Amino acid sequence: MTESGSDGTVERYPLFPMGALLLPGSSLPLQIFEPRYLMMVSSSARENRPFVIMVSEPGKDRHGLGCLARIVDFNQQANGLLGITIVGDERVTVSSAAKDATGLWWGDCAARDEPLADSELEMRAALRYQPLLDALLEHPYLADQVGLQLDSARGSVHQLMVWLPLESELKHRLLAQDSFLERCAILESALAELSGSPESPDESGV
Repeated sequence: MTESGSDGTVERYPLFPMGALLLPGSSLPLQIFEPRYLMMVSSSARENRPFVIMVSEPGKDRHGLGCLARIVDFNQQANGLLGITIVGDERVTVSSAAKDATGLWWGDCAARDEPLADSELEMRAALRYQPLLDALLEHPYLADQVGLQLDSARGSVHQLMVWLPLESELKHRLLAQDSFLERCAILESALAELSGSPESPDESGV
């Protein structure tokens, strides 16, 4: 089989359902301790192959979506556990999920389109969230995170989405949305609801 791509090809990858959101261009540190995931990480690093981050287990995930993750850093945590940092590659649709003998989920994964929008609109959408992103970056743990791609509109907004403490259903909605600008609109609505204020007109055109 060839690797999952936008041409519709499919590849079978290990699945890591962990309740977290990962999006293309975003970075996420993880602490690994379960044997099945330690073996998965070891194999992924040795073969230089990605695995798939899912918000929830395939059997409980009616959306069947995830994001390919590539390891960009290893470290040993103060508690002695393995720490890794992953970066999101592309969103995928997951099907035919099943567990192997170790309890690790595997699934057939096909890439989802990530269509480009007008670059000016994308930049304006990113600038809308810059104050919130800057506030989060005041925390040294976040500012020093490996693999940040904050120099691009999508990288910065996707990183914000990953960092925010969002409800599981909202994470699923963001992951399922193919349009970056529509993804921003979903986030805008959620932030307005959290703040208890009415949504303001979106100057980015989202």
